[in-house]
Amino acid sequence: MPNKTHYKAAAIAVLLTAWIAIGFACSTRPEEGPGDPALNAQKSRQPFEDKIAKKANAMSAEGQHTFRYDTFGDEDFWGGQLRLHDAVRGAKLGGVGAGVSPNLALKLGLKVDSEAVPKALADVIKKGGAPLDDPASTVALLKANAVVGLTGFFSADGKTLTSLGIQCALCHSAVDDSFAPGIGKRLDGWPNRDLDIGKIVSTAPNLKPLTDMLQVDEATVKKVLTSWGPGKFDALLNLDGKAFRPDGKSAATLNPAASALRA
Repeated sequence: MPNKTHYKAAAIAVLLTAWIAIGFACSTRPEEGPGDPALNAQKSRQPFEDKIAKKANAMSAEGQHTFRYDTFGDEDFWGGQLRLHDAVRGAKLGGVGAGVSPNLALKLGLKVDSEAVPKALADVIKKGGAPLDDPASTVALLKANAVVGLTGFFSADGKTLTSLGIQCALCHSAVDDSFAPGIGKRLDGWPNRDLDIGKIVSTAPNLKPLTDMLQVDEATVKKVLTSWGPGKFDALLNLDGKAFRPDGKSAATLNPAASALRA
């Protein structure tokens, strides 16, 4: 039979348990409680913040696509007027001159996106040889959207290169050379300091738009274009008509890193 001492001990134990439970409840921080206003507000904001993050990611992807592939209609000038596509494909493919082979394109500083190169063509590049001296291989790379910063426009049947446009990526992207020199994964925003823009433009079959604009002869235009050198471009030439600085040096400036530019 339990005596008074047992009842007293049991009562003390109950009181101690209640005291500990009350002390624990009082010591719990308010923000950890299920009814805390700050916590509830955070939970109510989360779906909205998730929506913002999703939208930001979508806008970033859209911006990257624009940077890489949007010509903004400039094919009307580079292809429609200067006819650079004819210089690329060469006389054998209906253009003019010897054409631009992949080997020549790489020497001019153009870059190739290895992730866009069709497997059959990638195997050819690995082996090297005659196909890399054939403008038809360059046309195939253009068709695959593998030449960084250049877009080829083709006839309805996809067989004939009919125009050529450029994107921001032409001057402001590089590759990591992981496949071969000048061929690799894209590095968006890096300046292409190997690209000889002036020399490329000087090969255009029709320089009349530039001679008319600058009121000089074709020889002078070519002299100006070839004076720039790799990695440089004179963006003001068509605005001020001044090809050289007062000291007689080229007015072209280095291609900047797009990732460091500020709006």
